[in-house]
Amino acid sequence: MQSPRPRARRWAALAIASVSVVAATAAATAVIPSASAAAAGCRVVYTVASQWPTGFTGSVQVTNLGDPVSSWTLTWTAASGQKITQGWSATVTQSGSDVTARNVQWNGALGTGQSALFGFNASWSGSNPVPTTFALNGTTCTGSTQPTTSPTPTATPTPTPTHEHTPTPTTTPTPTTTPTPLPSQPVDNPAWGKSLPPAGATVSHAYEMIQTAQASGYQPRSGECSVEVHARYWTYGPDGKVYPTWHPTKDPSGCAFGHEHGDDPRTSDLFTTVGWPAFGYTSEVLAQTAAASSQRHEDHVGHKVLAVNNSNVIQGDNGTSFFPPSGSTAAVCDVLLKFHQGTHSPDAFTNNLHELIYASSCTQNGQTVEARYSALIPIGRPGGFSSTDCPGPNLGQKFTQVGPAVPANSPSDTRSLGRLLTDASCVQAIRDGKTHFEVIENKEVPFDTNDLHEFWFSDVRLSTSQVSFTLSPLFYVLNPSRYYDPASANKLSRVVDLCATGIRGAYCDQVRSYGSAVTWDDPRSPFKGTLREFRPGTFAVRTSGPTTVYTDALGANPSSTPFAGSIKQYFSGTSTGTLYVRGATRDYGGSASTGVHAPN
Repeated sequence: MQSPRPRARRWAALAIASVSVVAATAAATAVIPSASAAAAGCRVVYTVASQWPTGFTGSVQVTNLGDPVSSWTLTWTAASGQKITQGWSATVTQSGSDVTARNVQWNGALGTGQSALFGFNASWSGSNPVPTTFALNGTTCTGSTQPTTSPTPTATPTPTPTHEHTPTPTTTPTPTTTPTPLPSQPVDNPAWGKSLPPAGATVSHAYEMIQTAQASGYQPRSGECSVEVHARYWTYGPDGKVYPTWHPTKDPSGCAFGHEHGDDPRTSDLFTTVGWPAFGYTSEVLAQTAAASSQRHEDHVGHKVLAVNNSNVIQGDNGTSFFPPSGSTAAVCDVLLKFHQGTHSPDAFTNNLHELIYASSCTQNGQTVEARYSALIPIGRPGGFSSTDCPGPNLGQKFTQVGPAVPANSPSDTRSLGRLLTDASCVQAIRDGKTHFEVIENKEVPFDTNDLHEFWFSDVRLSTSQVSFTLSPLFYVLNPSRYYDPASANKLSRVVDLCATGIRGAYCDQVRSYGSAVTWDDPRSPFKGTLREFRPGTFAVRTSGPTTVYTDALGANPSSTPFAGSIKQYFSGTSTGTLYVRGATRDYGGSASTGVHAPN
């Protein structure tokens, strides 16, 4: 497939930074109430999606809480030094400090509860604060249908969009508007986060890995949550066994776990259907029929969740451009997936099988298209990895053979670019001052430590007489803690160690500002695999009706009936053409206050 080129260059240490004006939230999003001329009631979500020393990318979502409007104009006052340079999905202009954003032809009508999303690039100097006041169609923001001059702050959970009307730039986290209520009890485990599994419950190998302190499972530091507290976060898998599942970065008692698993699955519109992801379920199924030497068990901290609601799929978008194209909405999709992507160990240097637990529901032309698919999917070729664009010039142009994969018979994915990992040649390119073309800045810029990133592509296909399913995701990490170095132990070196040598990069500037040594697993280190762009990517389903298919743990050998070592896959509906779902970019632990550190 032709690969997209997400912006990795100019992400600074505060890659996703924003401030809550109305309420203190755990998410990096500013939720500012706004109003409509027809009825004073609307809300604005303003997000600084990426920031570099001279500029930033902003995302603004306005939601109409009042009477329907046929067009809209949103205004705010820019801080001193902020200057809009480019906008999309709205006409954004600036006169002095006054910023005006007007709808474009296709997103002017906003019914009650509907939203419009637009983005912009801007320069800044001095400081880059979030605006405190917005006005929609001339009416000052209030956040409710009753205008007030001093809205009462309230604690607000991480919001989830009710509807989007515009494409999201690839480096912008999926903006949110109104919070999705979290269930008071998980759908299948009332003891989630509160107590251990009942006595006599059958536990999976993945759960056994977190029952005692060990590096591949959970190994708490002094002051972090105990093994027992961590083991309270479990779920039942499809086979009835106990598995680890998602947990927050901190337990309600206040202790931190030191790692993160991405989005809270409960914020997904699909949660009530699919429930908690069972970390390691596909590996457990593989172990039923595979010899010990052919089994694959991944470490605990690498399990990552993405939850995206109401993601607009734009007609004609194939993912090859940095920004999504302008155009009509072809479909609206909900996606809840769990993917294993550790970026701290040598595992991915050779091993290409990684667990994907995927669920999506898309509305297209009034029809619903669904897929629920789980497998250990191949990410490129086993035994080695391919090159990134540093030193380039192209993605995937070189393959580095490292050693044998586990399992030894791991299937190869040659349709996608596979795992693109950074090696020591990129470090040398940074030291030599080599340059590359930067899409956003539209010029040649030097390589720096922001270019020590990883792209993981795959191409998943399932075809029977009953169903045809394709999925081509991209899992992109902007701040891994490792890079491949054949001269080092385990052929692995730590990115943060480069900072002490004076190497170029905003991340290293942050590290050097501390004035003392920062180890690779220090929570202050920005290199910990938390800043990720997950794209579900190309997606297509064709069925003659609701269809259940059984495959082996690798997604192969499909059958209409279950068999030993099989996994149930479900599909429904038929998509018109191929859809490209862009997903979201988020930083899940950029602040040291989360307690997150490598390994993560």
